[in-house]
Amino acid sequence: MATLATNFVKGQTLTCKYPKHGRMNILKRHTGTIKAVGCSVNGIYATIHQADGTYRSLLLSKMIDPVAS
Repeated sequence: MATLATNFVKGQTLTCKYPKHGRMNILKRHTGTIKAVGCSVNGIYATIHQADGTYRSLLLSKMIDPVAS
């Protein structure tokens, strides 16, 4: 999984499915520009800026089908 995180670069567009509220069995598609990539106690994360102006921090371990372009 760590190799995928090295492919995340600021300015790229990230699209992935992510559990609703971070824990439910319902998936929501998130799309946005990567603003930051980091590592915390919980694991590797990416902070994205979505088109509606909101920021989201998404854990790599919870992302399903992540695509960075």
